[in-house]
This record gives sequence, C-alpha cells and structure tokens, in this order.
Amino acid sequence: MTDQLEQHTPIRTDVPISMHPDTLSGVGKILNQPDTIGVAAYSAAREALKICHDSFGLLNDAEKATGESRPLNAAQRKEALRSGQDVRMVNGVPTLVVATDELVEAARQAWSRIGPSIDRRMKELKGFHETFEKRVAEALDNPSRKTSEGLALAAEVRAHVKNLSDGERLTFCMSAVDAGDKATVAAILHAQPFLSGLNQAAQDALRKRAAAHFAPVDSAQYEATSQAITRVMEAGNRLSARYADIINRPESPRAVAAKKVRALAGK
Repeated sequence: MTDQLEQHTPIRTDVPISMHPDTLSGVGKILNQPDTIGVAAYSAAREALKICHDSFGLLNDAEKATGESRPLNAAQRKEALRSGQDVRMVNGVPTLVVATDELVEAARQAWSRIGPSIDRRMKELKGFHETFEKRVAEALDNPSRKTSEGLALAAEVRAHVKNLSDGERLTFCMSAVDAGDKATVAAILHAQPFLSGLNQAAQDALRKRAAAHFAPVDSAQYEATSQAITRVMEAGNRLSARYADIINRPESPRAVAAKKVRALAGK
C-alpha cells in the first residue's frame, strides 16, 4: 500500500486549510503503522478530506467561471441593491451573489455524488473507531474477573483501595498499572468508581493510563481516529454549507427573465 504520508494535494488559498488532507499528518504518524488497521483508517480519513477539499475548490472554480459572483464597489452595491439583486458580505467585501440555472443544477448533481462518498468514508472511520474501542476494552479486562473467585477478589481489591487515604489511593492504582497487575486494574475499572473510593475523573485517568500500558497501539489509534472523525465531520459540514449556499440561492434577474422569454415562446 502506498504510504499515505507521501500523497500530495496542492494547497489552494480559496479553500479552508483545515480541509486539506495533510492536516491529518499528526494523527497519520500514529495511524499509518504497518500491519495495523490504523493504515486503513488513515486512508479513509485522508480520502474523505481530499473529497471535501477538492470539491470545495471545484465549486469555487465553477462559480468563478460563470462570472456571476463578483465584488462590488460602493456605487455598484447601491445599484445592485436597488434592483433587488442578492448582495452579501464575502470576506468583508460586498459581493454580488447569484447563480445560473446551470450552476445550481450542476451543484445539486455534484452534491448527490459527493455526499454519499463522504458518508461511506465516515462509516468506515466509525467502524474502525468501534474496533479500536473493543480491542482496548478487551485488553483492560481480566479473563477470570467474572468467575466466583474473581468476583470475590475484585470486591476485596476495591475495599482495600477504598480504605486507603486520598493521597495513597490513586498512587496505588497507577502503580498497579505500571506493575502490569491486570487483575487489580480490572477490578477497579469494571465497577462504579465510588466502590474504590475514586471519583469519575480519577477512574478515567486510570483507564487512560491502563489503556496506554496494556494496549498502547490500539489506544493511541483509537484517540487518533477520534480526532480524524472530528476533522472529517467539520470539513463535511463546511462543504455541505458551501453547496447549500449555491443550491438555495435565489435565481438571478437574468435567469428569471430568460424563463419568462421561454414561456412567451411556448418552450
């Protein structure tokens, strides 16, 4: 498989930099490890961002090519508003914003292809995320925990931890992780935190430490995939809003006039 870090997408100043696939390079160093499913997760995330980035740029190109949307000076803005045209502030500049029927229809058709493609990549990412979560959970469990002996031992462990002083309690728990004492760690993590005298924040810290110890690769890739999902969702939402802006724009006076002329001609 081609190293995803070597793929290159040109940077466009008219597309938000957060949508560029290379912004995933940080999580890529964690996910793009040979012989792990993180490689596939990274590939899905990069592909999703590339779709968003390139589609955003293509829409910009198409809109610019129509010559319909352009910045206005003060006099032009006044005249455009007087004639009922759609004037909006774009990057702080009054801009005439209209769309031809062809551009609107092209944007609608493009989004019908792009949306499902992004959804498929997102579904893949979420599937990998769930897999990492299950692997970490399995790594933090003790096989004998649910036996009668295991249940009795776990109860004793929690009682012991609860009887420790506030200063000793978390130190004891973290030391159990460092010692690889999974029976003790599992007893504490697979029960309500107050049973061990901990609050939720302390138990969460213990779980994170334990995950890094007992499942270092899977836990790191779980966190990296979480970040990738957030990045793709943000890019997808931004792209969706951009397409919706075109698709839902009111028709230009010229387009309305053309329709009336065609109606008059019986077309």
